[in-house]
Amino acid sequence: MRLPRAWWVVASAAASDWHWRDFFRDPAEEGRNWGGREWIRSPLSWARIREMRRGDIVVAYQAGEGVIGLARLASDGYPEVPGGPYDTFDLAPAPVLLLHEPIPLALIRQLPGSRSHFEFLRLHHGTVFRITPEGLEALLRLIRALNPEQAADLDAFLRGYN
Repeated sequence: MRLPRAWWVVASAAASDWHWRDFFRDPAEEGRNWGGREWIRSPLSWARIREMRRGDIVVAYQAGEGVIGLARLASDGYPEVPGGPYDTFDLAPAPVLLLHEPIPLALIRQLPGSRSHFEFLRLHHGTVFRITPEGLEALLRLIRALNPEQAADLDAFLRGYN
């Protein structure tokens, strides 16, 4: 199966009261108009959001916890304000996958070539980062290893292009 592109999207409870679990609790409500001027301020993130396309995978990274789930883009990236930077995107309400066991950043750092596959590990400043296809495949192996009871759910998510 050829995988779609993937994006590492950071949320930090220290920066706001919002947590990725808010999205997974109510994806239909929390997935619309994601980002915006108040939250996305990095030129790197604007550039990545400009590249986002409907159907791409979003890796939900919660600072201090690790990767806690997967979602899909419901839209291409777009500017919140016409003529402004690309700072907004929409997440699809389905398919989504909230992991029973988060994937700690320390394990991702130990993957061979992790710094070249996960842009976040090199750049740190921003909200949206690229993941290479090889990085996504390695991350999916970690998800399977730490969440074996969710293998069927992961397979369904990967097949679930909306």
